Amino acid sequence: MAKVYGVLKQASVPVLTASGKKSEVRAVDPQDTQVQVDRVKDLQPVKEAVRLYCKANAEKKAAEKAVAKHAEVLRTYVGELRTVNAVAGDYQKSYRVVGDRRDKRIHQADVSQQDRWNPQKGMDLKTLRSEDATAFDAVAEEETVISIKDEVLKNRTLRVELSKALEGALGVEGIKKYFTKETTYVVRSGMDKLQFTLPAQQKLVLERGFKQAADAVKDASIDAE
Repeated sequence: MAKVYGVLKQASVPVLTASGKKSEVRAVDPQDTQVQVDRVKDLQPVKEAVRLYCKANAEKKAAEKAVAKHAEVLRTYVGELRTVNAVAGDYQKSYRVVGDRRDKRIHQADVSQQDRWNPQKGMDLKTLRSEDATAFDAVAEEETVISIKDEVLKNRTLRVELSKALEGALGVEGIKKYFTKETTYVVRSGMDKLQFTLPAQQKLVLERGFKQAADAVKDASIDAE
């Protein structure tokens, strides 16, 4: 059980959304409140954790951009090298690009070609095939894939309707042959708030049966004036 020392004080300045409207988010100023957790004996003050989190998050974003930039340089180099060699009859799927030796490490990167393809944006493949079926069929084949629409996956009512329709059309054994069928339970909507006013028995069932997802964390830093 976490023990909190000090007072979590609501900030006097309201939290605003990106459009300038008042947000439902509640701002709190920890005032360097120290939180003691049984399993974590050396926990930094909350305010310091906020600063370090935002700093690390900014560094992570910068690092991700740098990774993407340098990776593209390697892709270009290896791509041209692979093409030249392949045209000469020496195809190589993967290359290890060796960099310099620094900080007691040999820096190197593996660059591998992937046999995965997506249609070009805006391209009608049926039209393309109609122009030269022989050439098209030499490089591509027809594949029928049945997918469930996103709106069905996101809509519980439609999912239930689909389940009943499939069971009616295929029967229980047919469902087993082509699909996995599972009965599950989901927590009712609004329980994030309702959990605090539940009767004792209901709260016990909730705590025994379900684990609430951890709070989401994101950088919300703003420039100081």
